[in-house]
Amino acid sequence: MIRLILMLILVWATAVQSEIVKVEKRGVADDIIPCEWDNKDGVPCVTITKPNSNPVSARIMPTTIVTRQEIEKNNIVDIKTALSYVNNLSVVQSGPTGQQTSVFMRGSNSNHTLVLLNGIAINDQSSTNGAYDFGQDFTSNLQRIEVYKGSAGAHFGGDAVGGAINLVTDIDWDDKITVGGANGVRSFEVNKSTRINDWDIGVKGGLHESQTQSALAGGSDQDGAENMSLALTIKKWFNHHIQFRTNLFARNTYADLDGHSLALQEGYDGDNTLYALQTGLDFETRKTKNYITVHTHAYERDYISPNELDIYDSNAYVVRSEHKNLVSEKFSYGLGFEYKVDEATFTNEGSYNSSLDGDYTNTGLFANMSYAVSSSLFTTLHYRSDSNDITNSNDTYKIGLLKEHLLPDLHITLSHSTGFKNPSLYELFGADNFGFQGNINLNAEQSETNEMGIRFKGFSVNLFETNIMDPITYSWPTYVNGTGTVKQSGIELGWSYSDDVNSFNWHGTSLSSKSVTGTDQLRRPEWSTGFNYQRVLDQGLSLVTNYNFVGEHFDIHNSNWSTIRMPELHMLDVGITKNYYGLDIGFKINNLLDESYQAPHGFSQDGRNLGLIIKSRF
Repeated sequence: MIRLILMLILVWATAVQSEIVKVEKRGVADDIIPCEWDNKDGVPCVTITKPNSNPVSARIMPTTIVTRQEIEKNNIVDIKTALSYVNNLSVVQSGPTGQQTSVFMRGSNSNHTLVLLNGIAINDQSSTNGAYDFGQDFTSNLQRIEVYKGSAGAHFGGDAVGGAINLVTDIDWDDKITVGGANGVRSFEVNKSTRINDWDIGVKGGLHESQTQSALAGGSDQDGAENMSLALTIKKWFNHHIQFRTNLFARNTYADLDGHSLALQEGYDGDNTLYALQTGLDFETRKTKNYITVHTHAYERDYISPNELDIYDSNAYVVRSEHKNLVSEKFSYGLGFEYKVDEATFTNEGSYNSSLDGDYTNTGLFANMSYAVSSSLFTTLHYRSDSNDITNSNDTYKIGLLKEHLLPDLHITLSHSTGFKNPSLYELFGADNFGFQGNINLNAEQSETNEMGIRFKGFSVNLFETNIMDPITYSWPTYVNGTGTVKQSGIELGWSYSDDVNSFNWHGTSLSSKSVTGTDQLRRPEWSTGFNYQRVLDQGLSLVTNYNFVGEHFDIHNSNWSTIRMPELHMLDVGITKNYYGLDIGFKINNLLDESYQAPHGFSQDGRNLGLIIKSRF
């Protein structure tokens, strides 16, 4: 209660404002509009194409976008921290920076969140359940992060049962160098853009090193992490209709790890690398937009422990194309296809031996349309058919309705959507020395989401219900499709306010996530809330405050494997920045209340720490 009172006093005493950067977007293909960047006058703006290309559908699907300005304003260095600000995402990292991190979106499993890079799926198929490790990615090479909630198979294809997270890279014309540091933490970021003979080129990336404490609670060693991230984007408009683009994305994270007990601390390391290359062409007219993208990515993961080296590798090859047509002011549609090949291998040897060598291909055909019934009533329909050479066919759809101004400033959205989760390659083809053998007869998990959203001025309410059928479970000696239904439901609340000096964003969630037996699922708190609160002060000063409350939830005891209840958690971060002759100098105190906590149980997290940051534009 004392902490909550302190939060209210802090809110009353200070206020926030999000930095708003207004940039003219590129218009239709025949009208190139110059940007308003101070240091790049006359350079045409670059559009970021969302995978969810239907503008009405984008307003129906609950979406949160973490912009580059918000990342910098809050001094965010890794994706784990950025996602912790998003409503109804439970982000769990097994120790300090660089350790394995899971995201539970709206109470779904960690492998029910599809991760995309510029609209192309990049989940790692060498992981045993297909889950993405969010602890390996940092923000220095990203332009923004898009979070889409709810079953989204018709938008993105397989694995988007709980939703999808899209990592976006692009040219950033705001050239800068940023240096930061704290006790045991150092970071360096750089962004440079240029135009050479009508070729637009952007390079951004960074280095991050941290060594703060042991991953295991009570451990004596300091488990550090080193990350290198890079993104290169090249674009050229050959004329007002045709654009060439290519993106190179790379990151490597080397982290010190611990075993499963305090006796196993030294000699454990992880080396995690991701490479991705995307190349494509865009063809635009006043009413149509067409693109084709060729994509490939590769994961190389090595885990070193005493007398053992485990190697995990996966590769993917993708071709995606889409045609979008604005037929009239009332009607638009899109048609497209996506072809993807996934391959994965791994071998680990020691007291436990397991292996994988498998692949599958997937072909997806999709279509969408939107129709304006009136000036305030809109409908959307999305449909996608996926054919997998192992798991056969899966069809998904989404129906949406948007009613604006039901009452003055009151808007309502309704939607029904479906999704599916393909078995991972390990679940299909894996094996181990205890008799496990993959099951190629597995079916995909299926999901349905019903949702209603209400918007009134700065207030928002989302009510949702998701049911997951045919859940994949382990039953020795293989994985099987279980019976029963996993049920998730909840209410998401939000309120935003801003003026010339202040900005305030609050969110809160009540969540129910039940297994097929009706018990609460682990690491999904029933209650959570938080706010982002900023204020532009006098004399070039700006204040940033972030608060997150995580309610009680169930977890597994790290040593005896019993189910235990974890206590509630209050996290408060405060930062202040001053612009001094064009140089931004600031500091940020993370975990100001110095909460000592484990998340998940048995894994320690950082206490209070002070970080410094210096940013120079050139």
